[in-house]
Amino acid sequence: MHSQEHAPDGTTLSQALGWFSIALGVAELAAPRQVARWIGVRPTDETNRRLRSYGAREVASGIGILAQPSSSKWLWSRVGGDAVDLMSLGQASRRPGTNETLLTAATLAVLGVTALDVIAAQSLRAKEEHRDPFGFDTSKEQAITVRTPLEAVETAWIEWCASGEAGLKNDYVIRFEVAPGARGTEIHLAGGGSKGAIRQELRRFKQKLETGEISVSDGPGLWRAAQPTANAGGANPAEVLR
Repeated sequence: MHSQEHAPDGTTLSQALGWFSIALGVAELAAPRQVARWIGVRPTDETNRRLRSYGAREVASGIGILAQPSSSKWLWSRVGGDAVDLMSLGQASRRPGTNETLLTAATLAVLGVTALDVIAAQSLRAKEEHRDPFGFDTSKEQAITVRTPLEAVETAWIEWCASGEAGLKNDYVIRFEVAPGARGTEIHLAGGGSKGAIRQELRRFKQKLETGEISVSDGPGLWRAAQPTANAGGANPAEVLR
């Protein structure tokens, strides 16, 4: 088990907006005349048809959001729908029989919901931009350099995982790159654990690769992998995790 870092995101707001979208959509589908009266619009046949089509859109968006609460695309679809709603309310203000007070209140309500939709969508998009195709948060990526050729490092990592010594198990994504100046191999690791857990995993692997064993040092109530000494396997103490 590794400690997790919980940062605020738009997922909770996204789910709330998903339920709101479904509730509004059901109301527009089931009682378009009543909804029209609530927003100050005369409930004509055309208005009822339009509200039912908007209701179907709201229900579809709500279902999509709840099915994928961490995806921004459904929130952006709501933002587009909000724009259509605002345009319709603006057109309704020029029609006879419109209650301007109720229409103004409805317009302000839609503007408020639009702001929430944009906030949630932007938050989720920012989170998506920090994830790799496998869903790992690459903003937590850590790296270390080892004085070993890339092919040997790849083989050693497979053996490391097969031996059961790996601490991150399967909740990680890793890549290997040749270090600049032929200084060995850069190992880049990201995963579901905290940055500290990822750093420790890389240090332990570096020690195992360069010295053949993992030394540990103890702190107050904590056992952790010790950092390699300057002479361990020729490692340079300046080459530490970035």
